[in-house]
Amino acid sequence: MITVAKMGDKLVEVVRITSAVQFTSDPGWILICLDFEKPKRKQKEVKWIPATTRFDWVRSFNLV
Repeated sequence: MITVAKMGDKLVEVVRITSAVQFTSDPGWILICLDFEKPKRKQKEVKWIPATTRFDWVRSFNLV
């Protein structure tokens, strides 16, 4: 299963959701893949964002 979210005019893949990360004591973080739309993507462009970030929509898809 893959989870895709829309942030403004960009589609991103939600890779992981966690309550704690090592670089801060603030709770609630989401790891997103920014190169989701690129062909032959290699998930090199990833970024941690706060869980309070608002998405336009979030959808999960089953991969066959």
